[in-house]
Amino acid sequence: MRSLIVPALSVTLIACGADGNTHVGGACKADRSCDSGQICDQTDPGGPVCLDVNGDADGDGIPNGKDFCEHMAGGAFDEDGDGIGDECDLCPIAKPQKPADADGDMVDAPCDPDPRKAGEKIVLFNGFNTTPANLPSGWTVQGGEVIYTPTDPNAVSQLSFALAVPSNHMSIQVGYRIDSVAAGATEADVGVISSITIPMNPQPVQCVGSRKGPLDQLVLMTDATETTQEMMNLFNPASLYRLGEQLDGTTASCALISDKETGAKQGPSSGFAMDHVALSARGATVRFSYLLVTQH
Repeated sequence: MRSLIVPALSVTLIACGADGNTHVGGACKADRSCDSGQICDQTDPGGPVCLDVNGDADGDGIPNGKDFCEHMAGGAFDEDGDGIGDECDLCPIAKPQKPADADGDMVDAPCDPDPRKAGEKIVLFNGFNTTPANLPSGWTVQGGEVIYTPTDPNAVSQLSFALAVPSNHMSIQVGYRIDSVAAGATEADVGVISSITIPMNPQPVQCVGSRKGPLDQLVLMTDATETTQEMMNLFNPASLYRLGEQLDGTTASCALISDKETGAKQGPSSGFAMDHVALSARGATVRFSYLLVTQH
């Protein structure tokens, strides 16, 4: 019996050793880990490689052990927890799907609104780990979220961001949770807005989840139409909501996904190239976890 056990044990130890010790500059283990004092760099173009945790491969002042983008400036934060920093992640809001980037445009699904057609580019991402400039009253940043707490239960408040390049071909995605609906609010809504700053001041395109009395609706508003879809509960504190607005020339779309329901509406719009996007809230305490804008 011993002659059978010893060879079997030897084979087992050899197999373990094959994926055992790692060294700086060498490949990571199969589970993308490295030995003590090392960190697995998942963004190396040649494949996952072990780095010294105390080194600084890209010279950005963030040690490798805390840097999720070891080959470019930034990388202190990792919104989706996939080991790749927000600045170098092809989709910073979700771990890669399979296939991750079917159209080869360097934007992974689900960040890519059309993964079958190349041309998408991430132009704005904010995981709210730092405080945005010109934060309006009622908005605070805490724990990787920007939180809106109503100072007036019936007033609309917006947190706006400028786009480097105006576009009428873009997608705006947000993730958020509702803490509560404000006492005294006659109407509540949460969502995103795209707008253009020109003298004629055309109607912004708005995609919001709304509550008025007992009625919850997904609402798409443009300068040409207002279209709605009745929903069950858009202000449930136990739910995570993901909402998106998409502009395709003179067509606007609005979609929402929660753990309990989904909805989508589409309608005509002016087709203006929008130069600002904004988070919008009224009558509810809301925790936004991210804002993502892609253009195509």
